[in-house]
Amino acid sequence: MISDLLPSAVLNGLTWFASRAEAYLALTLRDYAKLGLVLAVTIVLEIAARKNWRVRYGSRNFRIDLLYFVFYYGGFYHLFLFVWMYKALHGLVVAYAPWMQLNLMASMPPVLQMLTIIMVSDFVGYWNHRWKHSNRFLWAFHSIHHSQTKLTIVSNHRFHVVDETLLRLWLFIPFQILGTGVAMWLWLDFLMAWVLYLQHSEWNWTYGRLGRVLVSPVFHRKHHAKDERLYNSNFSMLFSFWDDWFGTAERVLPPPAEHGIEGDPVPESWLGQLAYPFVEIARELRRSRPAPRAVVPPLGPAE
Repeated sequence: MISDLLPSAVLNGLTWFASRAEAYLALTLRDYAKLGLVLAVTIVLEIAARKNWRVRYGSRNFRIDLLYFVFYYGGFYHLFLFVWMYKALHGLVVAYAPWMQLNLMASMPPVLQMLTIIMVSDFVGYWNHRWKHSNRFLWAFHSIHHSQTKLTIVSNHRFHVVDETLLRLWLFIPFQILGTGVAMWLWLDFLMAWVLYLQHSEWNWTYGRLGRVLVSPVFHRKHHAKDERLYNSNFSMLFSFWDDWFGTAERVLPPPAEHGIEGDPVPESWLGQLAYPFVEIARELRRSRPAPRAVVPPLGPAE
């Protein structure tokens, strides 16, 4: 048998990979269903409102965002990068920091487990987001998300692989402490997907009083403005009250007429966006390098 010819370590790795692939396939189908449902409803609403939906959904911008969705939810990112990184980090925790695995949610009822995971993830996501706006090197990667000039619900997935991985690394530690494997109710999963997707649409919805709790399309559109006063505000991912509590909410100014980054410096191609942050960081390092001092010849003896 082939299994007899393979080292046990390789065989165990392949078995683990196959189990992860099988589990991930079920989640992937669910993610495609969520996107398909929200996208269909959004397009129908835009057709009914006679908006320029053909320009938006027929654009190169939209196709690039779809590529990001396929990359992250088609298995490429998880099966060839993240699961291996997660396994390595988990092994380090087990070997050198087992005290981190407190599994605090083990005794909680399922409802409280879900609420805890959602609140902790959103809180960490808020500060992760602010950090990326305050550091010029991290902004180079996060600027890919802000480069979209034609917002659609699929813009929710336009993230550079480094940007996405940093968020997951931030979440790794609290999840080790709290525990993982929380089953999310289907209706709650779809509700969160609706809020997260629609905030990247161009609808002028504020959700009324509910907008003080959830991130609305108008609230998040301001964050995607070219105006610095707006794009350095409204960092929340799901719950908008984090911005109110920490002084970064902008609820007075109207939503922007244009989205993206001033001057549109980011190329509108997947490979170009993959390379762009590294090119920008290299340029920044060259600009910050001190200029060489001029060599002044020594003065000769006075005559």
